Formats: sequence, C-alpha cells, structure tokens
Amino acid sequence: MHPLRFAVLLAATASLPACSPFISCTDEFRSGAWVQVVDSQGRPQPNARVTYIWGDGPEQPASCVPLVTGTGCSGWQAGPDEPGTLVIKATSADGTRKAEKSISVSGDFCHVDTEQVQLTLPD
Repeated sequence: MHPLRFAVLLAATASLPACSPFISCTDEFRSGAWVQVVDSQGRPQPNARVTYIWGDGPEQPASCVPLVTGTGCSGWQAGPDEPGTLVIKATSADGTRKAEKSISVSGDFCHVDTEQVQLTLPD
C-alpha cells in the first residue's frame, strides 16, 4: 500500500466511533459519580438519602453500596455511564439537613471518568 494511503487510512480509523472493530470496550458499568456523605465534623452519614439529576432528566435515587458490617451505605453511585452534567443531592436521615453539588462528568468512547464527590451536611 502506498504510504500516503496508509496514513489517510490510519487517521480515518482514529476518529471512528465506539462501534468500530478497532476499539474494544468492556461491559462493566461505571457511574458518573462516587458519592460520600459526611457531617460538618467529617463523620460518614451512612443513612443519608442521595439522589441525582442527570442532564434535564428527573430526580432519581442513587445506588447505595452497603456497608460491610452494620446498616446503611458506604457510599453511593450516581449517574449513568455517559458524559454530562450531574446534580447530586443528599438529605440527612431525619430530613432536616441538605447538601447539593453540580458536577460535569467527562469520558471517552467506552466509559465515563467517575468523579469523586463528597457532600457535607450542615449542622
């Protein structure tokens, strides 16, 4: 093959979408955010309620990752495996304290780059 044609072919395949036979993605799911909820002293709040809004969609519950021992969540997974804007909300177990944060999630052809988010519930 002529070197110029090879260079054009190589450049064209570099810009192909994820369905390209040249790109191999895993089937694993990655959430847009890994969320930790703490109080103003930095103590984990495993019984908080965490929700998120992705883009212009409806508010949805985040997925609790259960504690190894005891009850409650060690953290929450929020958002789909797609780049975009996430608004993450946390409410204390008694419903009196709230925290919220908006983040931008990026990614590549295959998965998002999961953002680490800490929400602090005020006193």
